[in-house]
Amino acid sequence: MIYIKYSGTIQDKSLISKLEEELIEIAQISNWQYEFIVENFNTLTSASKKGKYNNFSFDLDVDDEDLLTLNSSDVFLEGVSIMFDQNSEPMRITFDKSGKLAMISFCTTDTVGLNKKLVVKKYEFLYFPYIKIYTNNADKHIKIIKILEYLKKRYIKDLEVIDTSFYWNNRDEEDLRVKMWKMVKDKKITL
Repeated sequence: MIYIKYSGTIQDKSLISKLEEELIEIAQISNWQYEFIVENFNTLTSASKKGKYNNFSFDLDVDDEDLLTLNSSDVFLEGVSIMFDQNSEPMRITFDKSGKLAMISFCTTDTVGLNKKLVVKKYEFLYFPYIKIYTNNADKHIKIIKILEYLKKRYIKDLEVIDTSFYWNNRDEEDLRVKMWKMVKDKKITL
């Protein structure tokens, strides 16, 4: 599976709202769905500002060595999520409270049914010091790279990108399309 993994820190946290506005404007012009993300578990607030976006779930790499478990007081995310199409996960540009690109997953494990008198709820916040997105077609992959390029020039000077297709490094669109085609072909053969 081809993916893009990116990390970095915004130059100044006060630029986050400007970055959000620009990304939303791009999303509106391109007719992509979007959602503002403001999560603050310290005050137990969650806000989804205006936006057009459908619910979407995706698999997280919980085996990754960079994964951390956080206390609720440390959980804060602010940014925007853009959905290019209905068949793939959204591109998230979300920052933690120190201005680093991050993703936080909220997991709960309930013991309902194990004991009739006691229900134990376990909440975990899993912190990823990067954002990882799987891509399923070349056009979407190119769009993501263009957005990341723009963010690196304007807001996140230390942006690091790992692109398993190597498109970030070589900008070879034909090679990317061949790799995507092979990935789809291999999936069909193994099914």
